[in-house]
Amino acid sequence: MKVRNRKLVLLFAMVLCVIFLQQTLVYGVSGSSTVDIGAEYLNSVFDMISNKYRGELDNKKLLEGALRGMLDTLDPYTTYYDSEETENFYNDMQGTFEGIGVSLEKRDEYIVVIKVFAASPAEKAGIIPGDRIISVDGKSIVGVSTEEATSLIKGKAGTTVVLEILRGDGDKVLKLKVNREKVEISPVEYEIKNGICYLKIESFNANTDKYVTQALKEADKAKISKVILDLRNNPGGEVGQAVAVANKFVPKGLITKLDFKSEDIMDLEYYSDLEKQKYKVAVLVNGSSASASEIVAGAIQDTGAGVLIGTKTFGKAKVQSVIPVLTPEAFRKYESKLGIKVVDGYDLMTKYGIYPQDNDIMGTIKITTGVYSTPKGRIIDEVGLTPDIIVDDPELVNGIDINSLQKLSVTWKPDLNNSGIDIYYAEKILMALGYDVDTPDTILDEKTYKAISKFRTDRNLYPGGVLDFTTQKALNAEIENLILKYDRQYAKAVDVLNGK
Repeated sequence: MKVRNRKLVLLFAMVLCVIFLQQTLVYGVSGSSTVDIGAEYLNSVFDMISNKYRGELDNKKLLEGALRGMLDTLDPYTTYYDSEETENFYNDMQGTFEGIGVSLEKRDEYIVVIKVFAASPAEKAGIIPGDRIISVDGKSIVGVSTEEATSLIKGKAGTTVVLEILRGDGDKVLKLKVNREKVEISPVEYEIKNGICYLKIESFNANTDKYVTQALKEADKAKISKVILDLRNNPGGEVGQAVAVANKFVPKGLITKLDFKSEDIMDLEYYSDLEKQKYKVAVLVNGSSASASEIVAGAIQDTGAGVLIGTKTFGKAKVQSVIPVLTPEAFRKYESKLGIKVVDGYDLMTKYGIYPQDNDIMGTIKITTGVYSTPKGRIIDEVGLTPDIIVDDPELVNGIDINSLQKLSVTWKPDLNNSGIDIYYAEKILMALGYDVDTPDTILDEKTYKAISKFRTDRNLYPGGVLDFTTQKALNAEIENLILKYDRQYAKAVDVLNGK
């Protein structure tokens, strides 16, 4: 997949800054001591490899390997992306891609659907979690890697793909024709319950603020002013999106400051313009809350806009920029045309007004260029944020992550040997409650039928294993009970917001 000019411009708008790479690389030995590594030396190394290595050489791969090797010696967040990896990174940042809208993983020899995005082509076509895809457009994908399967299934919006699927334990093959579309990923989940808006943000992609705004509009309609902001397991994302979300909770003043090493990059300060706080906020954090999520949490904590509950956050205050790297051919082309020596694609755009062509870009570098601080000037890198109220992380309950439970749709009544996603959700709830069911799947088998019947009689309902509407509603009600019982961080947030 190629890196297109439009995407370069969009990435430029999303990243925090640009840097430029000089022809002479400087390698730090210790302290401020350096050794100059000139282009002549590097060329001699490549010549030596070419002369000595007995085998086929791919100069592009050799160069990319050298880039990866150099960057891998820096920090865990600095790396090189080839063109396909760049495309995937761009999609993650934008929160959009062209395809059918599923997440896949390999289990044994099968490619299994583990998530179907809401309103996606896959959902419209009837694909459900647990489906095993065995062929794509007539080509078997049994035994292939997840990456290979994904590349076959993805495609341009407006095209179609034919999938053959095995569902449940049966051997009947379902053949589904799916229209590929542009799929927008929402990293936000929300629910208004018991006078509180529960707002979970999984990451900060380009859609985050849009969906947070929608959730808070619903809260406003319901005249809800109490918010649980769940940033647990949020690895971060775009700083601009984090700032936009913080602006909804943090009173007027500084949200964060970005401090860059290079004098070519202007330090940045982000401010809230919120004149009056609308919401009483409790923020849930844990050891996997990092980066942009810590910007939001740190700003809320420092300004007293809310209370942090949970365990110490990850501690990542490093800021990365994404830089397109020119190919050696493009480097020589622009040197010949303009008399300049540049490998940074953004330098061509910002300094010379030239937009690189698709084939000018070899890949991108994601590199640490600065650090951020909280409103009180704290740099929490490798330190993290200590919550105002420390509450241990929830543990698995009978092997189930309580916060992964989802409500049943109450739109149909599954019976013995039926299959569907509601059965999968029901089995997870039953397992968490301690009922005897096998590993949750999408099949209402004999064991699940008996478990449903026992659940019904335990709640003074008529016996029987049909997953009728009354049973589904009863199971849905149990989710909140389970969360309040076993997720003490969430339960504490509820108590704090209710003044207990």
